Amino acid sequence: MLQQRVEALLQAEAILREQVGWDKTKTLKRRITQMHISKLDMKALTVFSTIMRTRSLSAAADQLELSQPAVSQTVARLRKHFGDVLFARTAQGMRPTQRALELSEPVEEILFILRNKLESKMRFDPSQAQRSFSFLGTDFGVTVFLTRLTQEVRKRAPSSKVRAMPALPLVMKSQLESGEVDLAVGAFSELVAGFHQKALYVDSFVCIAGAQYRGAAGSLSKKEYTQASHALVSPLPGGYESVEKLLRSEVEPARIVLEVPSFMGLLFQLRESDLLCTVPRRVGIGLAELAGLRVYPVPFELPGLDVRQYWHQRVHNDPAHQWFRNLFNELFAQP
Repeated sequence: MLQQRVEALLQAEAILREQVGWDKTKTLKRRITQMHISKLDMKALTVFSTIMRTRSLSAAADQLELSQPAVSQTVARLRKHFGDVLFARTAQGMRPTQRALELSEPVEEILFILRNKLESKMRFDPSQAQRSFSFLGTDFGVTVFLTRLTQEVRKRAPSSKVRAMPALPLVMKSQLESGEVDLAVGAFSELVAGFHQKALYVDSFVCIAGAQYRGAAGSLSKKEYTQASHALVSPLPGGYESVEKLLRSEVEPARIVLEVPSFMGLLFQLRESDLLCTVPRRVGIGLAELAGLRVYPVPFELPGLDVRQYWHQRVHNDPAHQWFRNLFNELFAQP
């Protein structure tokens, strides 16, 4: 890490020589040395800059596509490094101290020069690219995304391909860390440290009824829900904790008569049964269209399923990866 910081500073000096001349380079280098900025990495400086602009830790986290704990940890590191609180919490937001105001200009100059120079050398042309774009998801989540995603990748990056893989909790982290896959798409609370995330949409839950279910069309009462027999996808994917809690608290254990390992396995069972199954709305609508099944609102309050993109920090600034993330967002994000 220290070597990377030294190299970044040397590169900044070389860029300054080229773009603004030796005199200005010496001036900025002296200011960097005086303020001890050279011992910080670009991420820390970017967090500092974003909080200066937004006056908010949560807004900075959103703009940088970081978790709020990650931003708070960086602020703590900045405070320790400079021996100053830097940002004080007030009713109007995070107010910068005098020390933070003094640091702001040299930080912005460093970031501006480095970004401009580095971005000019990093371009991704999808029309010429020959690579594979990959993502992890639940079996039916993959099906929901795959058709439109493949169509758009073939149109915009005709020499590239799409690869979808199941999200397996035991290996998902290592797959993203190693670069075996580009993205995980779903609700994965374990992907925090070392990972970036971006919200796509919040999905509600619905209840899908098997073909032989005899309940009335249109709505489902709490009594009908609790007295029916239920199917459950097990183990439940991340983000489905509220569904399991509902079933365990409101439905007798004897009425949970079937557990299947996947949503596609559930589809074949519902075609031949009277079971109910509580699933995300997009999954429920897809299953219903495939098998001609009925979909009901869940007669209990459930928090929404927060579906996000997750990726490792190692590829955060990779232009091809950014293109793929932006495409996902364009196609599937909630307006």
